Parts: sequence; C-alpha cells; structure tokens
Amino acid sequence: MRSFSPSMQGLAVLSVLASISLTAAKPLSFRSLKNDTAHAIAKIDWAPCNFNTSDYPLPDHIDCGSLVVPLDYTDSTSNETLTLSLLRSKAVSPSTGNKKSMLFNFGGPGYEARLTLAAIAPTLHNMTGGEYDLVAFDPRGTADTITFKCFANPTDRTVATTTLTIHDLDPGASSPNAFAENYANAVAFSQRCDAYNLDPGLRKKAEVLTTGMVARDLMAVVDSLHAHEGEDGLLHYWGISYGSLLGETVAALFPDRMERLVLDGVVNAENYYHRFGIDVDQLLTSDPAFRGVLDDCLKVGASRCALADLNSTASELEDTLLEMVERYQVNPVAAAGKVINGRFVKELLIITIKYPVAVVPRATVLIRSLLEGENLEAVVAYYDAFYASLDMGDNDALAGIACSDKVVRATGPKDQQLIEDTEYMRNTSQLFGGLLAGIATQCAEWPFEGKGKYVEHWFDEQGQPKVIKTRKPVLFIGNRYDPVTPVKSAVAMSKIFEGSRVLERDAFGHGSIAQPSDCTTGVLRGYFSSEMVLPEDQKVCEVDFGVFDLGEFP
Repeated sequence: MRSFSPSMQGLAVLSVLASISLTAAKPLSFRSLKNDTAHAIAKIDWAPCNFNTSDYPLPDHIDCGSLVVPLDYTDSTSNETLTLSLLRSKAVSPSTGNKKSMLFNFGGPGYEARLTLAAIAPTLHNMTGGEYDLVAFDPRGTADTITFKCFANPTDRTVATTTLTIHDLDPGASSPNAFAENYANAVAFSQRCDAYNLDPGLRKKAEVLTTGMVARDLMAVVDSLHAHEGEDGLLHYWGISYGSLLGETVAALFPDRMERLVLDGVVNAENYYHRFGIDVDQLLTSDPAFRGVLDDCLKVGASRCALADLNSTASELEDTLLEMVERYQVNPVAAAGKVINGRFVKELLIITIKYPVAVVPRATVLIRSLLEGENLEAVVAYYDAFYASLDMGDNDALAGIACSDKVVRATGPKDQQLIEDTEYMRNTSQLFGGLLAGIATQCAEWPFEGKGKYVEHWFDEQGQPKVIKTRKPVLFIGNRYDPVTPVKSAVAMSKIFEGSRVLERDAFGHGSIAQPSDCTTGVLRGYFSSEMVLPEDQKVCEVDFGVFDLGEFP
C-alpha cells in the first residue's frame, strides 16, 4: 500500500477552519456547488477508461469519469474550473434500495488514486460487502490533476535532489552539522519551487492544492452523485494513511454530511497541520514493529526466514543487524552503481516492517546477503525496484500539498519549535529516528500559503479535544505494529469525533490491508451495512496470516 512517507531519497523523504463546537463545525468561507445557482451541479461523464493498464487489464465493471469543479472554492468571484479524473468499480452485489457509492483515498499526500483502486477493487469489494460502487479521483497536485512541479524536467529534479540530500541525524551517521545542512537544503528547495512557479497562472494553481480543497472536491463528487444519480447526498468514505487526514478534515468541515467514514492508518491532524514534519508521532511503534518481525523470524525458523539461524533471541538478532548498519556506515561499498552505506541498509530494513505481506521473506534473504557481503547487485536491484514503485513521477506533489497545508513556518534554523519537533521525532525511534527526523525541516520556509486550508487547532492548550459531532460515528482503524501511523494517533483523533470507535488490529504493516483479517472484514462489512453495526470501542482483531506466511522465499 502506498505510504505516508513514500520515499527515502533526498528531499522526497516526506514519506500525512472555523471553530469546532459540540454540535458542528462551520466550514471556511467557500463557494458551495450545492447552493450556488450561478454554478449548477455538474454531472460526472462516465465512459470506458482510456489509460494504459497493461500490468492489470481493467475488468468490465470498471469505468472512468470526469467532473468539473471550481478551481478555488474560496473565491466567489472566479469562474475558473478544474476537471477531476475519476474511476469507478461498480457494485458486485448492488442493493435493492438506493444506489450507493464509497469514495477512497489511498495515501500520500501526492499519490494518484485511480490506478490503485483499479488494482485492488476486488479486495475492497470483498471487505465492504459488495453493495457499493467504489469511486476514487486523483487529488489536486497528483497525476495529471494540477501537476505541481518545481523543476522543468525530471533530469533537473534528479540533479537537484541528488545535491539537496536529507542527512541522517544519528550521531556518527553524517556530518556534525547535519541539521543545519538539512535546513539549508530545504530552504534551497523551497526557493527553487518559488522561482519555477513565479508565473501568476502557475502560482494560482500552486495555492489551491490543500487538503481543505480536496475535502471540498470530495463533497462535490457526493453532490453530483446525489443530483444526477439519485444517491443520498452523504459521504461514504474510506481513507488510508494520508487519506485518514483528508477524512478528518472533511468531517470537520461537513460533520452533518458524514454517513460512513473509515479512517485507517491514522494521522494525527494536530501534528500534521501545526507541527513540523508529517506527523511527529509517526515513528512511535517502528522499533516495536521491527523487533516483532525479528521475533516472528525466530519462531518460523530458517525455512521461512533467512536470518533465523544467526541468533537465538530477537534482541541478539537486532544487535547483529545494527552492527551491520554501523559496518556499512563506517565502510561503505559500491555495487551496481550505488553506494551501500548505513542509510541504505536502514532504508531496506524499513521495508520489512512497512510492507510485510509478500515482502518480508524475500527481504530477509537480501538482508542476509548484506550481512555476508555477497550478491550485492541483487540487493541493489531489489532496493531500486521497490522504491521506484513508490515514485510520484515528474512532480513535486508531496511538498506542494503537505507544505501548503502547514500552519507553522520556521523563523530560521534556530527556531525552537522546529528544533523540538526534530529532536522529539529522532528520539521516538532508536532505530529509524535519525534517518527520518530530518524531514521536519522540509516545510520550514515554504513560500506558498495554501488557500482553504484547515487552520484551527484540534486540541486546546491543555491538550483537551475540541469535540466534533458527526452525523454518524466515525470508525478509526490502527495496526498495533504500524511503523508510521501508530494506534496512539487513532485513539487521539477518536477523542475529537463524538461517538467514534477505534478498531485495533494485532498486526504489522501500514494500514489494514497490510495483513489479511477475517475479523477486520467482518467489522467493516457491519459498519458499511445499512444497519451500521459498530464494534465495541478499542476492539482488537487478530490477523489470519503472519508476516512470514505469504510471499516469495527462495
């Protein structure tokens, strides 16, 4: 599944309002498609899809659509529009009642959504009961929807991001002034983005990429389905990773229109909007996740895990792998045109805890190769192929969306909140904190102020939630060993939304699709049913397969 921090390369590491009252949250001022007679509700034009899907031919029940929406919902004087590109997988077991659609966002910020839905629609139909049409659109800034760029071509971007490297903040892993270099690199990147988008037309588009705008796009789709296809005019939604942040935002803006809302792999919205980095809490369970995988490795033995015969305890195996990281940090080697150093090794280790199903068995073989210093070309090929699959292409959407969403800006490299957030994140993970804490500087001096962004706090100064009452309760889902969106964030955000429930999965990986679970599917089907069966709060679901039960193992 697409990740909230999708890449570890250079500056791409970023790899998630009105006052809130007890009854409702009024949205920011914006032009409403539903009530503005000057802009009638547009109809979605559905037709066969015409993009290349040679990797997975589209089934007959999938089609594509386009919907015209306002470019800027906050400008009542503008007639400029944007065309959203949608994909629909039709219900496999349509209900006899009113037609229903469920909208999806699979993460980012900065990832497309249509091709992901096309690839995993059968799984999603099974998990949701099959009665819904499943719908996704490529959000602003992604794919071909207002593509946000800071460079004229991919070559310029590659050259720049090779130079503007985010440094590992672990002692001894990089230069002693790594934090200052990260800050300078981030500012340089922001300057490049600013210069590339000086044209008024480009700048206007760069300012309307915020999550608040995408939330309004979600409701524009709902309005169109209601006006032209007879649906209920309420939001049925499943958001994963950054998609959970989008769901939190749309629920705060339109609480009385939330019919079914599943927020999965949950981002803490307070951290996302009001602190530096993506979510300073994102690494809270990365170390336990890593140690849990090692423990399972020893349990399944060498027949499924290539590391199982190295040590007798998970703690000893962890020490062995950390010694390997240090060895490559002190003595890097070159293989297949790439330098294998401590950072490279840690990035490979992250794969094993973030994407466990079908990944871990093969990954342990490659980690064993690193330990023995053999077959390094195969290790590099695996690494390159994996991270290439997460590439966002010729755009800079991650920074364009996440940084424009930020309410905070730094006053310089000695900004106290920036320093505190960086150190907090570094200290939350002994294993990976130094590697990822550098992303806190990314948006420090971002030059664009996003329009329509959510600006109010979610908790007061005493840490108490500002409660929102949605039309129907929200369902939060978190994996106990999710390395980038801990269950703690799901519990924290559930306190915001009155009557919401938290489903905790005794699972590894990022998001509920990371490890199959009949228990999870049962909860989701009950929640999305017409009766809306809610689980008890903080119910725990076991998973059906361990991390070494699936996947290729030589």
